[in-house]
Amino acid sequence: MKISIIKPPIFLLPIMLILYSCQSKNTTIEKDKLVQENVKQDTALPADEVMLTEKQVETMGIQLGSVEKKNLTNLVKANGFIILPPQQKANVSTFIGGVVKSVNVIAGNQVKKGQILALLESTEYIQLQEDYLKAKSNLVFLEKDYARQKEMLSANATSEKMVQQALNNYSAIRATVLSLQNKLKLLDISANDLDKGKMTTAISVVSPITGYVQKVNVNIGKFADPSLVMFEIINSHRLFIDLQIYEQDMDKIKAGQKVLLSLPNESTPIGEATIYAIDRALDSATKSITVHAKITKNGTSVLIPGIYVNAYIQTSNDKVTAVPDEAIYKEGQTENIFILSEIKKEGQNKEYIFLAKEVKTGISNAGFTEVAFPENISQNARIVTKGTYYIISEKNKGAGGDQD
Repeated sequence: MKISIIKPPIFLLPIMLILYSCQSKNTTIEKDKLVQENVKQDTALPADEVMLTEKQVETMGIQLGSVEKKNLTNLVKANGFIILPPQQKANVSTFIGGVVKSVNVIAGNQVKKGQILALLESTEYIQLQEDYLKAKSNLVFLEKDYARQKEMLSANATSEKMVQQALNNYSAIRATVLSLQNKLKLLDISANDLDKGKMTTAISVVSPITGYVQKVNVNIGKFADPSLVMFEIINSHRLFIDLQIYEQDMDKIKAGQKVLLSLPNESTPIGEATIYAIDRALDSATKSITVHAKITKNGTSVLIPGIYVNAYIQTSNDKVTAVPDEAIYKEGQTENIFILSEIKKEGQNKEYIFLAKEVKTGISNAGFTEVAFPENISQNARIVTKGTYYIISEKNKGAGGDQD
């Protein structure tokens, strides 16, 4: 097979050489532009500076603010348990055993002081009432007999011995009546009703405090003896907390200080308390003391007796130089913020240069952190309060760019 090579006409060769020369020149110009751009980019900013365009600042949502003076509270962290004071908890039993006739509440019910929780029946209750009535009747007889003996003594119709005997009999029966009245009172049986001839076969078991029924340990037909705790009543409206404070923080704690409470692994406060007492003895095992606080604000039903909580004791309230927490970032062993160093204008466009400044941080509270600057900065300095993360990303891009 024969291959033919077509040669261009001789008169076209000059034109082709001119076109090739132009194309080569354009390529050289483009390379020169790229080199110039690379030279511009390689004219790197100092390591502590970052440059962003106006569009980047807007897109990233970067916000600027000022260093402020804030009242920040110094906090001591502790932990402890919610407790119920003894005055707010009641174990309900009976003084004389009986068979449960009825149960009027269940666990979780709210009850008021004096409300009937259950009724008990027993022949002992009937016998007690009978003994009281007999003793009361005998008291009336012996009182009159004593009065009569005194009159007879004044008329020399009896002896002092008989008068003394009448007095002894009267005093003894009066003591018996008083004793029986107190027993009736403990069982919530009215002596006045008995004096009117009204007897009862059942006694009422009542709540000694206002609160909630925590436990019910009886049922109909069960015999409740005095050793049985029939009901547990608690009043959780007044709660306390015992906190463990370690040696290094003991000198910071005082009565009257405010305490913020939160659940474990959570930082949002759900309650407040006030310290009212501090133990004077150190626990040798834990090297801590117990601090007692009264809960003054309970924002949730989660704070109940026995629950474990974190506590933040406010030990001071000082006015300090502070910035928003989001403004601070950590780099290596230092903490830093970004300050707006310069705004450059090129035509209609702006370029923002941010300068990293090291800070020393202190107490944090309410979204702000105390800062101190190793170097003085202007009071009017504009700092990055939001979007610090994006500036760090741009800074890292510059530090880790291509090395070709």
